[in-house]
Amino acid sequence: MAAKFGDNLKRIRTEKGIAQGALAELIGMHATHLSRYERNSTLPSIEVLKKIADALNVSIDELVYGKQDDKVKSKLNDSELLSMFSRVQALNKTELSCVKSLLKAYIFQIDTQHRLAS
Repeated sequence: MAAKFGDNLKRIRTEKGIAQGALAELIGMHATHLSRYERNSTLPSIEVLKKIADALNVSIDELVYGKQDDKVKSKLNDSELLSMFSRVQALNKTELSCVKSLLKAYIFQIDTQHRLAS
């Protein structure tokens, strides 16, 4: 399951070595309110979310959904497929292009079969 916003906020803030009070000051907010975000008690407005993302130098996407790896793991239930995709990322550009072409061709074939069957 994907991490909650507050969990992501706290993880990113601590990874960057920024104190809660310092971040609150950077975005013009009281530390108590920032603490509520980190405890998942409340959520920020989109404007405040943007200020937090800018202050931490991360994307809003990472604040809301977590690291890219976490997003992928939460969407791919098949651990074998996840492992394969991880290994594919290490391939060179030509090999990666080949794998993508194979996947596109297979998906096209399946889509065509479904369209013809209906």
